[in-house]
Amino acid sequence: MLTTSRLPRVITRCHSTLYRPVAAIIVKRGPCTATAFNDDMHSLHRKPNDSVYLLVKKPRKDHAWGFPQGGIDPGESIAEAALRELSEECGKDIKVRLVDTVSPSCVYQYRFPDEFIQRSKRRFTGAKVEFMRAEWLKGQCSPDHHEIVDFAWLTLEELEGFIEDKDYKHVIINALKTKHIP
Repeated sequence: MLTTSRLPRVITRCHSTLYRPVAAIIVKRGPCTATAFNDDMHSLHRKPNDSVYLLVKKPRKDHAWGFPQGGIDPGESIAEAALRELSEECGKDIKVRLVDTVSPSCVYQYRFPDEFIQRSKRRFTGAKVEFMRAEWLKGQCSPDHHEIVDFAWLTLEELEGFIEDKDYKHVIINALKTKHIP
């Protein structure tokens, strides 16, 4: 059983911007001994000599591909939220071991577009995404087809072609290149 801190989540305010706390999970499947090679991006048996990462696609036109993520509920730790989001978006079949259990491996903070802020009438004007790393143990992603419409197991190099936002991509690629996931 994973023990995580129960510290209250703090909503970050920066220069009159209220950032929504969001947890994301970076799931890595390391090199494996696959008996049958399959290059289908949905297959866990693709690229058996390389590490691959689980990327999911949201049902939108722009910036659709990213890691499973969602808002952190009151009283929930980053780790708990990341695991909950993985289960909600990718199904209960996929099992992982968290590498980061208390502190995130990287953080990506951004402001929402003005038209989104005006249209949504929410109290948040941006998001602070905290990424937790995890090692894949077993099971396959089964998208809910509501929040997530597709998924892919991609190498680090392939990730760069799927992630559109240059700042998000920079934070993620830098973290994955500098921080080792067993």
